[in-house]
Amino acid sequence: MSQVRRVVITGMGVVSPLGIDLPTFWSNLVEGRSGVDRITLFDPAQSDCQIAGEVKDFEPAKYFKTPKDVRRADRYAQLVMAASKLAWEDAGLTEAKDPERIGVMLGSGIGGLRTLEDQHTNMMTKGPGRISPFMIPMMISNMGSGLVSMDLGLQGPNFATVSACATSAHSIGEAWRMIRDGDAEGFLAGGSEAAVTPLGIGGFAAMKALSTRNDEPTKASRPFDRDRDGFIMGEGAGVVFLEELEHARSRGARIYGELVGYGLTADAFHMS
Repeated sequence: MSQVRRVVITGMGVVSPLGIDLPTFWSNLVEGRSGVDRITLFDPAQSDCQIAGEVKDFEPAKYFKTPKDVRRADRYAQLVMAASKLAWEDAGLTEAKDPERIGVMLGSGIGGLRTLEDQHTNMMTKGPGRISPFMIPMMISNMGSGLVSMDLGLQGPNFATVSACATSAHSIGEAWRMIRDGDAEGFLAGGSEAAVTPLGIGGFAAMKALSTRNDEPTKASRPFDRDRDGFIMGEGAGVVFLEELEHARSRGARIYGELVGYGLTADAFHMS
């Protein structure tokens, strides 16, 4: 291309243990409040780690068109749908004027773990005939991205990154690259995770990765403490709307900032 295309951030959406909208999240963050508490999404009594960051008072029906759509989405997809709608609204958008030029890149490191657990229980207790036909689409990590594109009618590039804790950063970086290279004018980019489940907590606990300071949940996460004993699992979603600078200016969008670079490497050393 003859001219470098600049990419800016014009919308942000977050659904987290600190809040289900950007102002609440930011206020709680700067005030140093913790979103960690005893797990309520399941009974953690048999788990070594019994604390996590949960999204409280989340009502997915607010972000989906029908109750059926809610039932056919795993919690990770529900969270990223909400964050995407909030980012879309924050960007001042109601519909895409050129939907083929707006993409969606929303990843998840684990995907629909809750769905997998629920359907495995169905199979073991009721037989394979009781497995939901929606298990696979609900479980796979790209379904959050797919559901958002269908809901908003966005027909640009659509896929999901899966790279553990770097998933959302990779989503945003690759979306930036595609806008810079002229493959799209805008992108909803980010990711979500909802692995506060018996298997999710149990798996990380088996690795001795989680804190067991169950009696002081708000103080359990202490990565720089000499006596640290592990991290805390959390769930949530974060999405930004990226767009080409002149595209943003042409519609009078508020610009939060410019994304000027992105890179990635592997240390090729250890699996974790």
